[in-house]
Formats: sequence, C-alpha cells, structure tokens
Amino acid sequence: MTRADLPIGVFDSGIGGLTVVRALRRILPEESIIYLGDTARVPYGSKSHETIQRYALQAGAILARYNPKLMVIACNTASAHGLAALQAVAPCPVIGVIEPGAEAAAAMAGPVGVIGTLATIQSGAYEDAIRRRRPGAVIHSLACPLLVPFAEEGWMDDPITDAVCRRYLNQIPFEVRTVVMACTHYPLLLPSLARTRPGTNWLDSGEYTARTVDQMLQGSLGYRTASARGSLRILLTDASSRLQEVGERFLCEPLESVDLVEL
Repeated sequence: MTRADLPIGVFDSGIGGLTVVRALRRILPEESIIYLGDTARVPYGSKSHETIQRYALQAGAILARYNPKLMVIACNTASAHGLAALQAVAPCPVIGVIEPGAEAAAAMAGPVGVIGTLATIQSGAYEDAIRRRRPGAVIHSLACPLLVPFAEEGWMDDPITDAVCRRYLNQIPFEVRTVVMACTHYPLLLPSLARTRPGTNWLDSGEYTARTVDQMLQGSLGYRTASARGSLRILLTDASSRLQEVGERFLCEPLESVDLVEL
C-alpha cells in the first residue's frame, strides 16, 4: 500500500467531530477515514490544559496504530490545548480545526465573533490565530456551553434553543456580522443561530478544515488511488445506548459499525 492509500485519522472528544468527517466525506469521498471519539471522557471543554493535552496525546497514539497519512484534531478544545504537543511526537502531519477557521475569519472585513466551549474560548487560540493574519482585528469571544447538549438532543429547530442562542448572542455587539462556530456541535444549531442573528456570516471551522485537508492531499500526501468510496471506521472509548441516534444525526449517514477501544 502506498502512502497515498493510507487512511486519514480523525479524533474528537466525543461524536461532535463527525460533522468534520461529514465535510471530509463530501469533499474527499474516495478517502478512507478512521474516526476516534473519546466518548468515555467527554466533554473536554471544562477540563484543564494539562488534562486535555494528555488526552490528545493518548488519542493520537491510538490513531497511530492504524498508520494514518494525516491526523486531524476535529475537536476545537483539543486543537487549542493539544495540537502542538501531538505534532511534536506524531509519525505523520497533524492539523487542528482552529487555524483553518481563523484563516477564513481573518479574510472577512469588520469585527469577528467566536463562540465555543469554555476551554476553547479561555485558551485565546482563535484570537491569536486571527490576529496573526489580521493584526488589530476586533474579536468578541463568547463561551456557549449550553449549546452542546441541545445539539446532542436534536433540538435544532426549537423555540427553547432559539431562546438560549438569543441569550448568548445578545452579548456580542450587533455590528459583528461574522461569527466563527468554534465547536463541532454548533453547525447543527445553525437554524436557531441564524434566526437569532439574521444577516450574519456563520463560519464552520470543520468545513474549512476539510478544505485544508484537500489542499494537503494535493501535495506530497497524495489522494487515495482507488475510485470507490472510501471506508469509514469508527472507534469509541465508550458506547451509550443513544450513540447510533446521535452519531447519525451528526454524520448524516448510517453508523454501520462501531468498535470499542481502550485508552
């Protein structure tokens, strides 16, 4: 097997990263993907930097067993706190979701909003990445922790979700017309977010990450040579009874098989 035919490894703190996999499957349908969700220890968003970094390294070590040509940290929180550490030891290139999302935000005119988990927002990673590209950018960041359970419950088009989105987003100045969804769960709530703040450009970091992967495969990593649709293998550290229902909602395709792995 050539390097180009090796799979892409993707990991997340839970199943939210399946929205990134969905984007990868749409843009790069021939690529094989191995997805690891650390469902036994989710959520990462309220944990310390040291703990998140350790979890990211452990997840990377599991994916490394499958000899991926590239690893993608689909979790914004793990990207903020564990990317550099994993890049230093991984046997292949590693990217996170923050830099692609920040690049898209920096290309927009005017102030930028960033919504995410508490750990992602407190890290300041998006602010740093945006200002490296656009010094002096005005950025309004806001932690929105309640949005994750709404996405997992499937309350994507619900008046309660609308009310919570409005409560959060009213804290961001109205002149902000570009907002980065810095959590893989948030794109599922786009109907409520858009109703709350019409006329806003909502940037999905996962979507821009998938485009970055495409660009990387155009280089030395290479595209998979087979023309058939690539396989998707899902590894989880714990499986609950609702996994299939919630996972299929994020992925927008059936979860045909799930394997449990030990950390």
